[in-house]
Amino acid sequence: MPELREQMQLISKCGIRLSTDFNPELDVKIYEYSTEYIIKQAEASLKNLGTDRLDLLLLHRPAPFFNPEEVAKAFDHLKQSGKVVNFGVSNFTPMQFDSLQSYLDMPLATNQVELSVACLEHWENENIEFFQKHKIKPMAWSPLAGGKIFKPESQREYRLHSVLKEVAAELGVEAIDQVMYAWLLKHPVGILPIVGSQHIDRIKSAVDALKIDLSLQQWYKIWIASKGEDLP
Repeated sequence: MPELREQMQLISKCGIRLSTDFNPELDVKIYEYSTEYIIKQAEASLKNLGTDRLDLLLLHRPAPFFNPEEVAKAFDHLKQSGKVVNFGVSNFTPMQFDSLQSYLDMPLATNQVELSVACLEHWENENIEFFQKHKIKPMAWSPLAGGKIFKPESQREYRLHSVLKEVAAELGVEAIDQVMYAWLLKHPVGILPIVGSQHIDRIKSAVDALKIDLSLQQWYKIWIASKGEDLP
């Protein structure tokens, strides 16, 4: 239905080649970002999704063998042919992002990185400041920390679970997953959490998190629980 297509954005990734029956010539997993392979994977996604364009195509991971000129050629071809509207990356550092951007005629739309109450890496490696400087809204994969907070095992996980339950009670919210989404959504950088569930109830719960507004104190309670120490 054409009218339904206009109400959604389709996103795909490229770059990882596995040593499977689909790649019998490979005996190890590799990352490939040649012009030809990027175009091939984008066109395969178009076919699999039954559409004429992707709204966003991401490079799946940074690679130790990486030629930005090859990537730029692929992006330019896909853009000019109308097959891809926007381009981005995943798991890139600020330097890796900047390096690729310097070869492109169009701005990279986003960087998909792991962000959650249990993953503070990108507050510590200056990626969050980089996003704010360049007005980039990052996409957050594994925003629920892989589910490990729901069945805590480590001291840190128990600490986070306890504080999330406390904040949920203060907000009148039953599910801590909504608090975990709301914690990300609260940040002014404009984080876009990726909901990985195929269950409609879990998706609805994530959408309901948009209605939750944590106080600054509640946000920091969760930060401190994750770090395991008070602010300096």
